[in-house]
Amino acid sequence: MADQHSTQKPAGTSENRESEGTERVREVIRDGFYTMLGAASWAFEKTDEMAHNWLHQGRTSGDESRRRFDDFASRTRRAGEDLGRRVQEGVRSARMPLATREQVENLERQVAELSRQLEAMRGSGAGSPANPPGRGRGQT
Repeated sequence: MADQHSTQKPAGTSENRESEGTERVREVIRDGFYTMLGAASWAFEKTDEMAHNWLHQGRTSGDESRRRFDDFASRTRRAGEDLGRRVQEGVRSARMPLATREQVENLERQVAELSRQLEAMRGSGAGSPANPPGRGRGQT
């Protein structure tokens, strides 16, 4: 079904590629954000749980719990930064080369000019069956 849909689109439509590329980048960013948010939430819950257990079991003092919490928070922050870097790399690798506005305008002008030339050729009889357009030297 997807193949049928994609074959109905014009072959080199930059708008479709831009739309698909933009959507893919959004998905990667959204997925990365949700992953980091979930990891941070889980880490803080587990840290609170561990500190509470250590204090209640008499294994550590408040100062030791704070030190362990700070160590764990530091490791979690570094892991989050690493994940953030990996998400950014994924976004960079998912980017599709997109045309600038100026390039698109230039292509639109070229298409308009070619369309005018084609219409002029049709109007002058150059497109008659004896000499169809696109059938120049060496073409069959």
